[in-house]
Amino acid sequence: MDKVLVGVVSEAEFSRAQERIPELSNYCSYDDWLDSRYGRFMGLSLGGAETSLETLVLDDFLSWCGGRRISPSEDALDAYAHYALRRSRREPLSAA
Repeated sequence: MDKVLVGVVSEAEFSRAQERIPELSNYCSYDDWLDSRYGRFMGLSLGGAETSLETLVLDDFLSWCGGRRISPSEDALDAYAHYALRRSRREPLSAA
């Protein structure tokens, strides 16, 4: 089973994220949104999925969305978390 990642942005980037990710305008505060994302995380975890919360850099996420011509959304945050994790696990090529 693949690991399920739940993407979040930092509190410092949340107000900017609300401007760019329409779904986030439904939340009155960062804590309210984070509670929702944590609820998703807990639901998946209790359902037996290996799950983790991943804090993402907003500008990197938005560039990724733009490059793929997809609208920024919570689902896209999760997809980007998978992309970023795979990318960070790649090992550099050896010069030897």
